[in-house]
Amino acid sequence: MTLKQQLFQRFPLDGSVVVAGEEVTTPYHIYDGTILSLGGTVDGEVAARFLAAEHLEPVLDTDGRALAAIWICDFTKANLDAHHELQISLFATRRKVQPLRADAFSFHRALNVIPDLMMVCHGLWNNTQRVVRYNSEHLLLNARLTESKVDFSGDNWTFEFRDAGGGLIAEGSVPATRRQPAGVVWKIAWQMGLRGLLGLLRAPFFKMPVVNTRRQGDVCNHVCTTYTACEKPLIRGAADRDLIAISEPIYAELDFRINFVQVLRDIGFIFMHPIPF
Repeated sequence: MTLKQQLFQRFPLDGSVVVAGEEVTTPYHIYDGTILSLGGTVDGEVAARFLAAEHLEPVLDTDGRALAAIWICDFTKANLDAHHELQISLFATRRKVQPLRADAFSFHRALNVIPDLMMVCHGLWNNTQRVVRYNSEHLLLNARLTESKVDFSGDNWTFEFRDAGGGLIAEGSVPATRRQPAGVVWKIAWQMGLRGLLGLLRAPFFKMPVVNTRRQGDVCNHVCTTYTACEKPLIRGAADRDLIAISEPIYAELDFRINFVQVLRDIGFIFMHPIPF
């Protein structure tokens, strides 16, 4: 049985919700597709200002930068049908933690030493109204509609996301990653320790709590547990040809810088139900 089969067997479609008059299944299932994850850092002071409204603290490195990620997704098969996604995420905790030594793979050290690490879904765009409504009304995320172009074929992967008025949100390109550079594993092991790395590699699914942003009148945030299955994830350090430009004014201020590139192909992904925390 593949990891994807195990994942969907453990967390099946076991419910339904009504969104915009349509009954849709839950939880949110992605059965196939590609996730391009750009791990990096943003301006620490800006991240702290963004997260103050959520009563959360950014995870900083010793350069004063905050851990963040941008996700570009081409989901080709899902319970809500095929769609694209762009997500801008900030990593956070409930309390201030000691800064991590600045490194391209500081995020992996955070996974190992910060037990309450969570990912705040701060900016989210999807290219179908159906998914936008589901993410907004059921998962309580700040989802917006986008017109998108995502090309994960060829030797250079490109993406472009525009808002409903045609304004540019973000665009970029990265060289295709087709094999795992050997040295990267040792760099991650240096951050996580051998035991931490082995634990990450042996886990059948990658588990990450995702937190929404508060809406007017909310007295708390909501968190959804996510699970990702991928047989052969690929990860490498950032290169000069890895490019992303964020034009959305709010997020351009973050000054996002890429530290590493991760590619998850033939993925299985589940976004569980939101619960208050």
